[in-house]
Amino acid sequence: MVLYLGDFDPSGNLIETIASEEMDHKRAITFHRIAITWAQIKRLRPPSRPVNLKDSRAKDYIAKYGDRCWEIESIRPRTLFRLIETGLRKVVPPEYLAEAEERELAAKVVRRITERLRREIEAEALVLLRRGIPEEEVRKHIAEKYGAQLRTR
Repeated sequence: MVLYLGDFDPSGNLIETIASEEMDHKRAITFHRIAITWAQIKRLRPPSRPVNLKDSRAKDYIAKYGDRCWEIESIRPRTLFRLIETGLRKVVPPEYLAEAEERELAAKVVRRITERLRREIEAEALVLLRRGIPEEEVRKHIAEKYGAQLRTR
């Protein structure tokens, strides 16, 4: 499944259809538009612009939706974030979202520590490299010192 955010205009409304037709049909890829939808436009009333009459799809679009269209950028970032979150919650299994939230919290809890440790390790590696120690030896030294399970390339 592909979650999609796009403009609500003559061409933007067909992105899912065109992409589905052009992709490998054996994979059964489905598209789900998170934003902008007609219901969101009616509810949020974001700024609009005139339909580009040069677009070959404009006539059908105007007959169905009128002569205005909306760009994804017309939605405020916080509102867009809420729309994305709501869309994800509709299609992503709750256990995946719960795990993602747990991982995000864990990363947040240790971020200052890991960033400080990363800077210290990089500074130490820089000193060793400046002394002329080969990369492989620096990698081995750092892995041994910090107990990291680093693979050599």
